[in-house]
Amino acid sequence: MTTNPLPCACCGHAVAAARCDRCDGQLRTVDGRHSARPGRGLPPLDFVRGVRDAARAPFALLFGREFVGRLRLPVVANALVSVAIAIGLWLVLAPAFTDTFAEPWGVLEGLRRGHEHTGPALWLLTCWVLLGPSLLDVAVGALHEPLRLAAERTMLGPRAAAAPPATLRLTERARVLGYAFVALPPTLLLVLVPWVGIAAMAAIGAAVAALVWFEPPMAARGLDLRGRIRLLWRNRWRALGTGVGIQLAAAVPFVNLLALAGVATVAATSSYLQFDKQR
Repeated sequence: MTTNPLPCACCGHAVAAARCDRCDGQLRTVDGRHSARPGRGLPPLDFVRGVRDAARAPFALLFGREFVGRLRLPVVANALVSVAIAIGLWLVLAPAFTDTFAEPWGVLEGLRRGHEHTGPALWLLTCWVLLGPSLLDVAVGALHEPLRLAAERTMLGPRAAAAPPATLRLTERARVLGYAFVALPPTLLLVLVPWVGIAAMAAIGAAVAALVWFEPPMAARGLDLRGRIRLLWRNRWRALGTGVGIQLAAAVPFVNLLALAGVATVAATSSYLQFDKQR
């Protein structure tokens, strides 16, 4: 009788033997300084660990030996595409949002009046938070695959990425962008709700960021969409923390312009490798 191989607790690849030949069951942090252990903990602690994964990523990119010589193309691509997205959102959406808030909204007139002057800027911010990660990933995500493999070599050892599997296809990246567009209209209304709107928008944006940036390492393990969603839900607090950390990185000058996609790629890879991955 044969059984389906379980994913390795450390690297996530399916293994049929008692010991994984890709990582030998050893895992280190993305800076390579400490040993790490995959698995879940208490929700608040997992959330903090996810934020910490994002905080460690910029330092790993700058000082990690595996990342030397791999940043030039991702940095240039990130800068060009980020500026293009920001200018495009401003030119296309800012006039439309201004006109929208200048007209009465009927039963939602109270929301419009409360944000008559700040509403267009708030909607532009919402579009950037929800659509920015997906647009950036569709445009330059494939160029950051060497950074993902470098992060895996740092955390799992030199054999981890010796024979990398097929990477995420453009159509799969674009599908997540479609989900972000579906979530955008209700979020535009939700963000106008007093007291809770901005926090709710940030939480939805963190979830979208997690869905975008966790796809490459999960797709590299052969997980289909259903399997990816189930794995993210099982590790939802760490994934959400990583998404929040990536959002915070997007607010840091120069990091957002030059290295946001690289930081997100490394942070998601680091966080995924520390997920509870076994069925």
